Amino acid sequence: MTPARFLDTRQEIWARLEALAAKAGKRTVRSLTDEELHELTRLYPAVAVDVARARMYKVDDATQRRVNQIAIAAHGLLYRRKSSRSLPMVWRFFRHDYPRLFRRLWAFMTLATVLFLVGMMGTYVATRIVPSYAYLFVPQGLDVSGAREVTSEDISERFRQMPNSPMAARIMTNNISVAFVAFALGITAGLGTCYVLLANAMMLGGFAAHFANHGLSYPLWSFLAPHGVLEIFAILVSAAAGLRLGLSLAVPGSMTRGASLRAGAREAVLLVLGTIPMFLIAGFIEGFITPSYIPGIAKIVLGVTVASVVIVYLLFVGRGIRSSNLESRNKSKTEEEAK
Repeated sequence: MTPARFLDTRQEIWARLEALAAKAGKRTVRSLTDEELHELTRLYPAVAVDVARARMYKVDDATQRRVNQIAIAAHGLLYRRKSSRSLPMVWRFFRHDYPRLFRRLWAFMTLATVLFLVGMMGTYVATRIVPSYAYLFVPQGLDVSGAREVTSEDISERFRQMPNSPMAARIMTNNISVAFVAFALGITAGLGTCYVLLANAMMLGGFAAHFANHGLSYPLWSFLAPHGVLEIFAILVSAAAGLRLGLSLAVPGSMTRGASLRAGAREAVLLVLGTIPMFLIAGFIEGFITPSYIPGIAKIVLGVTVASVVIVYLLFVGRGIRSSNLESRNKSKTEEEAK
């Protein structure tokens, strides 16, 4: 890229960030709208990089000083009193950015859900037909063969008495680790993510079929559903993040593999971060609602309702907020340079 081309493609971005910094003034960003503040946070990193690029392309001193001053002004606005702005930034992330990111990556979420359902339902049907398959998935302490009456409280107690059972941990107590592994193994071009997803789906399907074969589906689901529905959804989101990471590595497109991986990793990490509140909510329910003597049907309704609220939030919140035209053009230019 020539210095003239560099100046031509970046002038508008510098002018926009300069205007936002001027509007905010020297002390606060409160005068900016949410959209403008979001734009400020998006443009600042690009202009900060332009400070070095201006030197590299040996543009005139006046332009270098201008770009440097714009970057300093934006930096001061964004990082001054950072701690006092952390909560608004978190709120903005979950109010606007995260639901839009989830919808943008809907294809990965759909693929993760389909893989999970195929693995779970396939194993469920197979184990219903051939009950002995259950022993591939159900640890001895949770075998209900011959049990005449089992409650959700009994199942909870059996789990607590099996702290060293890896199978029990995978099904119930270790879902956060499952989610993290499903995400992290996206670095294997998504193959590891698919394996973790299918393996855990098959475990759940075999486990559910074993209880169904003995007429104990109701106590099982009254135990699992309150916290498990939301936990499974969070695992699917984490798996979707792993698949996004895997695609960026396997299919870089017009970008270099490294640039594609960085872009994919950023989206994937943000998607996983959004599951933290889901696991916190599920953990609260697991600690206080699941072991209680509330009627089983109420527990099941609670689990389905909480998960439904989260899904509605992800599908509909933040739809009225659009990225600026300048941001879209900047993205297009970045992609053009990557070519």
